[in-house]
This record gives sequence, C-alpha cells and structure tokens, in this order.
Amino acid sequence: MLALLLGGSAIVPSLLLFWYIRSRDQRPEPANVLLRTFLLGAAACIPVLPVAMVLERLGQTWVMGTWSSAFSQAFLGAAIPEEVFKFLVLYRYAWRKRAFDEPVDGVVYGATASLGFATLENILYVSDGGLGVAFMRALTAVPGHAFMGVVMGAFVGRAKRLPAGQRFGTLAAGLGWAILLHGAYDLFLMTKTGYAVLSFVVLFVLVRWGRRLYLELQAEQREHMRLSAQLAHTRQAMGLVPASDDAIPLPHHPGAPLPAEFVDEPERSLWGWTKLLLAGTGLSAVALMTLAGFRNLALMPVRDGIHLAAWIFTLAIFHIPTVPLLRLFRNGLRIEPARQFSGPG
Repeated sequence: MLALLLGGSAIVPSLLLFWYIRSRDQRPEPANVLLRTFLLGAAACIPVLPVAMVLERLGQTWVMGTWSSAFSQAFLGAAIPEEVFKFLVLYRYAWRKRAFDEPVDGVVYGATASLGFATLENILYVSDGGLGVAFMRALTAVPGHAFMGVVMGAFVGRAKRLPAGQRFGTLAAGLGWAILLHGAYDLFLMTKTGYAVLSFVVLFVLVRWGRRLYLELQAEQREHMRLSAQLAHTRQAMGLVPASDDAIPLPHHPGAPLPAEFVDEPERSLWGWTKLLLAGTGLSAVALMTLAGFRNLALMPVRDGIHLAAWIFTLAIFHIPTVPLLRLFRNGLRIEPARQFSGPG
C-alpha cells in the first residue's frame, strides 16, 4: 500500500497535463470515452512487460558494447512494445468511437492513452526509487509520454480523414515517429554516460514538435468551424434548411457576430505560461509532501498520539495552498478571446 501511495505522485502531473490538453479542444470529447482510453492506456502496461522482456532477450544476441546494449534496452525493451500497445489503444478503441470525428481528436485520445500508461508505469518505478524518482519522472517521463501520444495522435487524426486505402502510410508514420523519439530519448539515458544529457534535447524537440502539431490541428478545427458557420449562416439568410444534421448552431439573426467559439485563438502570454508552471509545480509539490506525510504516518507507532496529531495537522497545512493553486492553473489555461469574426451581413 505504501508503494501505491508513493507511486500516486505520478497522478498529479498526468492529470494536469491532461487538463491542459483537453482544455485546448474547442469541442471536448465525452468524459466516459476519455476515462476508458486512460484506463486502457494504463492496462497496456500489463502485456508490455512480457513482450519487452522477450524482445530484449532476443536483442542480447548481438549486444557487444555500451551503445548496442543501450539500443537494445531503449528500442526493444521500451520504445517498440510501449508505443505499439499505446497505438493499439488509440486505433482499436478510440478510433472506432463516434466522438472521434475530427483530426484534433487524435491528439486528445493519443495523449490520454499515453498518460494512462505513464501513470501506472510511474507507480511501478517510484515504488522502488522513492520521491526523488517521482520528482524526476514528473518532469521528464510524464511529459515525454504525453507528447509522444500527441505526435502519434496527430498522424492518426489526419489518417481519419483519408480514404481507407490511403491511411496505412500516415498511421505507420505516427507509430514510427513515436517509436523513434521514444527510443532516442531512452537510448542516451541508457548509455549511462555524459551523452545522457542529449535525452533532454530529444525531449525538447518532442515537446516543441508535438505542440506545433497540436496548434496546427487546432487551427484547422477553427477554420472548419468558421467555414461551416459561414455556410450555415448563408443558408439561413437564404431561407434554406441546414446542410446536415450536424450543422453548427447559428446566431439568432443573419449578420449577427458568430459565437465566441468560432473566433481565432491567440498565443498564450508569457504570464499565462508562468501561472501554469507555478501552479503545476506547486500542486506536484503538495502531492509529494502529502505522500511523504502518509509514509511517516504509516511508520509511526499508533501509541504516539502527540506525534500522530502533529502529522495530521501538518498534512492539513500542506493542503491549504491546493485550492488557490488549482484556481491559478485554471486561470492560466484561459486565453483572452480575439476579435470576433462577423458573418455575412
């Protein structure tokens, strides 16, 4: 039980990243589908373990030095089995849902499956390594898994709009890039040399590229919504019925400004990013301190009532900043709307 409590420190960074990614989707996905995708991503850890062991054992036949050993561990023991099973969750479950109806949804579901996997994986790692490992993985492994899911999901989302016969290349590219980036990140780490610092370069490239892909898909989503609204607006002005059952709700009269959800979204300000960083760090610190408190409570003799009361009081003090930090994070997610686009008048 102590190991699970300690491993739970992985949950807060995962939930914050999930909150950030989902908040950027202008048409949020159903909560029940997201929850199942998250749980299936976590469950993917179970088949990954034996498959990774078999692949890595096969790779030992040609291991001859530091780099070949690191390559075997990084790609055969981690990147290939982990990304393949996360891809299966995305393609075999989320892809088939009716709610997966636009390319940007691939990013949301891909990140959700990856964060589910990262959360359970962290519980397993942190149970042996302690709070230090929890802190480092919260800064590296969790965002790494999330953005591998973003990159993979961006390609899977684009494939959703392609004819059935043209999807394979795009799907394979999404899986291939996720494996390559994951393997490169682990490769430098597993050399256990000075080259390990290059893993942070790979992580930086991954996050930058993943964010760019997400922004591109969001721009396409807004453009599609704008064009759909303009078309529906024009049809209403001409006295025609909506083009389909999925027509976007119209303003009350022709020529009225379009709803706020159809306007362009500007870049987040530096102050907005600062609030997200401060709140995320603070919430993660509260979670770690809480888990440390639970550990001390578990080790404390029951007869020591004074110390027990002192630790309960300390835990209560730790939780005082929780609500303000949650509000700060939510405030950092907000972006002031840009000037609205006016429909044809």
